[in-house]
Amino acid sequence: MRIGIIGGGFCGSLCAKKLEKRFDVTLIDNKDFFEFTPSIPRVLCDYDYRNKIQVKHTDYLRKAKVIISKVDEIGEGYLIVGSKKLNFDYIIVSTGSSYHVPFKSKVVSTLSRSRGLLRIANQLRNVDEILIVGGGVVGVEAAAEILTRTSKNVILVHSHNRLMHRYPKKVGDYAMKFLENRGCKILLNNRITSHKGGWFITDKKNKFKPGLALLCTGITPNFNFKSNVASDEYGFLIVGSTLKIGNKIYAGGDIINIMEEKTAQNARNHASLICKNLEREIKGKSLCDYRTKKTPMVISLGPNHGIFFYNNFAFKGYTPSLMKKFIEKRVMIGYKLF
Repeated sequence: MRIGIIGGGFCGSLCAKKLEKRFDVTLIDNKDFFEFTPSIPRVLCDYDYRNKIQVKHTDYLRKAKVIISKVDEIGEGYLIVGSKKLNFDYIIVSTGSSYHVPFKSKVVSTLSRSRGLLRIANQLRNVDEILIVGGGVVGVEAAAEILTRTSKNVILVHSHNRLMHRYPKKVGDYAMKFLENRGCKILLNNRITSHKGGWFITDKKNKFKPGLALLCTGITPNFNFKSNVASDEYGFLIVGSTLKIGNKIYAGGDIINIMEEKTAQNARNHASLICKNLEREIKGKSLCDYRTKKTPMVISLGPNHGIFFYNNFAFKGYTPSLMKKFIEKRVMIGYKLF
């Protein structure tokens, strides 16, 4: 049974690990490694740390074939990769998402992958002021990393009335207090609407001219293939309750349109169900439905602080930072010792 997997993030890599034991698996990715993306903000100020959060696909996959390339077309039972047509019995799409970049400028960057952070890290060392656009988890973590590891000035602009607005109020309030106590200038209810001559201008007419701007808002799906697969108005793939998007095509991770937080933990949950359903389908059994559930979250605020919360329960301090490091280490050991 031939299975093609597109994307080697949390969902795709776990599917490949689980399925290669029993099937003929091919993983197709545009990079040659798995990366623990929740720790990318750390790489901003410690570029060598990237080596601790990456592992090559060929190092953790014992049987699966790995192709480093982009996919041009997805169809029922086949993929077009470059000039080749590859036939599969099942396909899994898990290409993830990235931040939208509405402004083209040498000072504008995103935190999508650590391999693009060398330029950002070099820029950061040579500027005095950094603008962070977006006060979600990534924006807050990036601001905290810079503030706790450097003496740079940081401005954070967020379009909502509190930081990390989808989470309990106490979580955003503590993050805001933490950042402001370390000199961060935070503007809430402000949206960057234009960028002219190096100036970033908000809808409230606030203006900034930073040496570096990090965009941490407005994720878009990584789906630039020719395909008949249905997507919603934002480009995310429309999946059924069993995580299928076609007769023999499954999808998981950030690319799908399920209403839940786009986290590594949820992507791994998608992978587990996809593998379970794929094996059940092959055996002619009924498929299981995916059920969204709330999961604990750990947010890092530099090397020695963090926030843990689950539903309305939350606590802050040094312990959550240890929890975040433990989660990262456990996941990476799972790949490196596989």
